[in-house]
Formats: sequence, C-alpha cells, structure tokens
Amino acid sequence: MPRTSKEIFSENLRNKLFAKNKNQAQLAKFVGVSQTSVSHWVNGEIMPRPKMVDKICVFLNCSPDELMTDQSKPVEYAPEDVIAEQLHERPILMRLMMFAMKLSDEEIDKLIKEIK
Repeated sequence: MPRTSKEIFSENLRNKLFAKNKNQAQLAKFVGVSQTSVSHWVNGEIMPRPKMVDKICVFLNCSPDELMTDQSKPVEYAPEDVIAEQLHERPILMRLMMFAMKLSDEEIDKLIKEIK
C-alpha cells in the first residue's frame, strides 16, 4: 500500500529536524504556531498549509520537495557528541535511555513502533 502524503511529510519532517539538531519547540516558535500544531505535523495527523511549508523550509534550509517527496533512505544517526549534549540538556532522555537499557531488543522494537 502506498504511503500517504501526510506519512511522507511527517517522516521527512522528523528526519530533517533530527539531522539539523532542531526540535519541535524551535520550529513552532520560528513559524509562529503552537507546539501542538507541530506535533500534529510530525505525527502525520495533519498537513501544514503550503505557506507554512515554505516557512518550515526556511527554518530547515531545505526545499519543499525534500519534505513532500518520499526520500526512502535510512535516517542517519547523530554523532555521539550530539547525543551526549541532548542527554545533558534533557534529563528525561537519560531516564528514557536507562529504562530502555533494561528492555530486550524485541521490547524496544515494539516500543519504537508504538511511539511512531
């Protein structure tokens, strides 16, 4: 079954935010919407209007095509220093990691699928 435009957009938006080391709050502030709106975009629940896509592209320094077309390539992992910085800045991520370390690979896979 082909993926919907919302699914493609949300995946590309998540990947771009991750690759640029940006978060939903920063995007929301830049484009002038609530963080809830950005969350809906990231989760594939709604699509932003075309003018908003243009603002998102300015924030992420990308083209609309990069957000709207299926990129079909694996997500790059963040360098260790980026991960360490995020763990330091967001203690809740450390708690999540400590919890995940107690899980089996199968349980982690299930958790990731549930989060997506």
